[in-house]
Amino acid sequence: MSTWQFQTQEFLLPKSGHQLSECEDAIGINLPAGRFAVADGATEAFDSQSWAQLLAHDWVLQGPVDQTIDEFRAWLARVGQSLHDSWSGLRLSWYAEEKAATGSFAAFVGVQFEKLEGAAHGWRAIAVGDSCLVQCRHNKIVSALPLSRYQDFNATPPLMPSHPSMQAAALEKVVIAAGTIEHGDVLLLFSDAVAAWYLMMAEKDEQARLRFDLLLKTRQESELQLLFEKDRLNGRIKDDDIAVIRIEVSPE
Repeated sequence: MSTWQFQTQEFLLPKSGHQLSECEDAIGINLPAGRFAVADGATEAFDSQSWAQLLAHDWVLQGPVDQTIDEFRAWLARVGQSLHDSWSGLRLSWYAEEKAATGSFAAFVGVQFEKLEGAAHGWRAIAVGDSCLVQCRHNKIVSALPLSRYQDFNATPPLMPSHPSMQAAALEKVVIAAGTIEHGDVLLLFSDAVAAWYLMMAEKDEQARLRFDLLLKTRQESELQLLFEKDRLNGRIKDDDIAVIRIEVSPE
């Protein structure tokens, strides 16, 4: 990706009344490799914050390059085992032990930029659950995955489990996709609440969507926080952790 450059912004916001250190969403960025990821830990699961952080950070550094299911299966088994190994020796209550026995769960989306044949460049993405990638060109959405409509979000999305006995079933829900990029394209990685909000704004309040992008691009984090606090109160967005990566691509 030496012929392309990325302008990136990231934004994390915890649930209302929580500290950023309690956020169970995670962001992974590896600029030299052109790899980016968002993971959303399931709140009800054991140690979901650690699982989300491990998924996002490890994938951008050591995750599968070819985005095949076989490669992804091997990588998921490795990072799942790493998480479970980190719990070895912990003194847990009986309740925590029961939760740990079933492992952790998280939604995940990762994107990798790459050179295609000739002069073309593109991206490949892999996703499980309701963390989403949205590609915009000239301020219009041209691609969204694994969900493309806000009406498709629900309370029981497929999730990536850390426990090896559950991973085969989860891999059947993996979405793999690819696309091309042009100068000025913007790709956004979202955790579920903000993904649903963004897709809803695209249908119902285009000015709010464009204002969000401007605030994100110009790193006005306090204004972004106020925007989401307001929309949490008026019910336009679920009160959940928020993770966003904005990637604008252009030739060097």
